[in-house]
Amino acid sequence: MKYFTVLLYLVALATPISSAANERFFLKLPVKTDPSAPITAKVRSECALEMLMENYAMSSLNKDGFTVESIPSLEQAGTNKVIELTILSAYGFGGGGWSGPKSMSVRAEVKKEGAVLNSTVLTRSSRGGVFGGMVGTCAILDRVASVLGKDLALWLKRGSPAQSREPGSASVEEPESSSAE
Repeated sequence: MKYFTVLLYLVALATPISSAANERFFLKLPVKTDPSAPITAKVRSECALEMLMENYAMSSLNKDGFTVESIPSLEQAGTNKVIELTILSAYGFGGGGWSGPKSMSVRAEVKKEGAVLNSTVLTRSSRGGVFGGMVGTCAILDRVASVLGKDLALWLKRGSPAQSREPGSASVEEPESSSAE
């Protein structure tokens, strides 16, 4: 009987999470890079950060139970919610783990009919992990993008897009941890 009570309690706690995860979203592709983003020319040309964020965002959202489709323009979403991602920065010099930490920041906006419902800036960094010196800068930024995709899914799962905000008010949340190793 005690086991059954605990089980019911856990199911009740998990219900709001799973209902948020069943929400339908559109992901606007391609992911944009802010024109003023501090990203070296070599990282811009060789690491395909936009493609990495597209792939990891879509993969993480689908794994977490969201119904996500990609669209090339906001108008195609109709009255559905759209996630728009913008890469704000990517720090990473050549030399893999030997040339210092690598990091990336992404702004995620949830929009509906052109209005921003909520937004956040997700930032992750890595020193490269155990074999950081053995892999290149793009491989490390690939791992950072993977964790950012998971952060996006977690932010949405928490129900953030359901909380509309007043125009002009900020709604920026920081991730719980800033290390992707």
